Amino acid sequence: MVDKNLWRGYLQEACQRQIRSRVFAAFNTNIDAVVHITGTLMEDIKARDTSISWEKVTGGKAEEITAVRSKEDLLVILKDCLAGGKSFHIVLEELSLLDWLDEYFTGARENMGGQAGIIANQMASLGATSVVYTPLLSAKQAKLFADGVATPVLTGDDIEILPVSQAARSEDETKINWIFEYAKGEAVAFGDDTVTTPRANRVILATRPQGSIMSFDQKTIPHLPKLGENIDIAFMAGYHYAEPMNSCGRTFDEFVEDSVQQLQSLKKQNPDLMFHFEYVPMKRPELEPEMLTAICQEIKSFGINENEVKRVLREFGYESQMQAIEDDENAYTLYKGALALFRHMKLNRLHLHNLGYYVVILSKPYPVSMEDVRQSCLYASAVNAMKAKYGGYAKTAQLQEAVELALSDVGFKQLAALAEGLKGEHPQASDLLTEGYLEFDDHYLLLTPAHIVANPVSTVGMGDTISSSSYATERH
Repeated sequence: MVDKNLWRGYLQEACQRQIRSRVFAAFNTNIDAVVHITGTLMEDIKARDTSISWEKVTGGKAEEITAVRSKEDLLVILKDCLAGGKSFHIVLEELSLLDWLDEYFTGARENMGGQAGIIANQMASLGATSVVYTPLLSAKQAKLFADGVATPVLTGDDIEILPVSQAARSEDETKINWIFEYAKGEAVAFGDDTVTTPRANRVILATRPQGSIMSFDQKTIPHLPKLGENIDIAFMAGYHYAEPMNSCGRTFDEFVEDSVQQLQSLKKQNPDLMFHFEYVPMKRPELEPEMLTAICQEIKSFGINENEVKRVLREFGYESQMQAIEDDENAYTLYKGALALFRHMKLNRLHLHNLGYYVVILSKPYPVSMEDVRQSCLYASAVNAMKAKYGGYAKTAQLQEAVELALSDVGFKQLAALAEGLKGEHPQASDLLTEGYLEFDDHYLLLTPAHIVANPVSTVGMGDTISSSSYATERH
């Protein structure tokens, strides 16, 4: 039996923590224009825009569209995704459609998007020293950063860390992603076809401006050792955008080689600098194993969720572990799959976040105690719970409220089931119930129950929030 009061005590202590690390996030930031798709909205669009070819919409198939080049392309994708309750991510190539979106998809709210932007804002909101690097920093983008977020700025032959508000560049473009959210049970007519959504989900329509390059610019590269001296932990994101030929003119191999060299430069004068890579699936899956293998030469902490881990297992040839999760997803099968990736990618830390619990694998020796890692995971759950409940970015003052929210029964059941499943493999498997961790020959395993917030205000950036707040809090 799991003692829930014991874990509530752990949670209460965890919520007293503060992030003392100087946190850095790069590269991908954008503006998310979020709109809710309803039957009423679609009826209004049909009535106002008589130029739409509804025959093309009803006859089209989302899987045949590789990029959005017309309004009919977008409506086909929305129709199919809403009908199946599916999520979807696709690039908008015809940028003139941005004006049409502004005019007809009314009521959109603009939020910070992109892993680096979300992490930088959340760290600042928790009182941490927060620095961000983004290749595009227009005034419109800069306004969405939280107070306290700074960015490196070149001043003559030197580099300074200045508030984002002082660093916006008028010549920069703005990267905008449209996010079309929809609720469960919504009836929406597309011409003469009406679909009813079987579950809530979202469709993302992304733009890729020419200057949105997921690496440091040439003028900044010589100053990376000094930048690295001024940070303790770096969350690196955006490598999933890599293509066989990139907009900057570099081949995939050149882009990856440069990225590894930049990470090495950041550590040149700060060998204790820690890196974390939060996984996002690449558009080009055939390139992903090579990209992950190369980047993880330098980045030894890796975040991933229960669905994404299956894709990466398959890409690296771990079919049996992937199939085990597919057949019966639980903490045990996820641990075995994550352990295969952990060893294959030669990681020091892997954080797998699932609804209601987190599975963490750590190398031995690890520089932080297992108690501190467990507490940092509980802290992350509290942060994420407040984000889910209220939206925006959680603040330290809110975390005490998370103590009053029970950790999930899902998490406690998985904790007990994992302890039972490991009985034959570990003589102290039952210690999981009270400590939340076990020591093996070459690694530590942790399972932390987490909160589940019913009817969350927002789900965007939850993985980023969990991974960043847990890793940044380990050293306190």
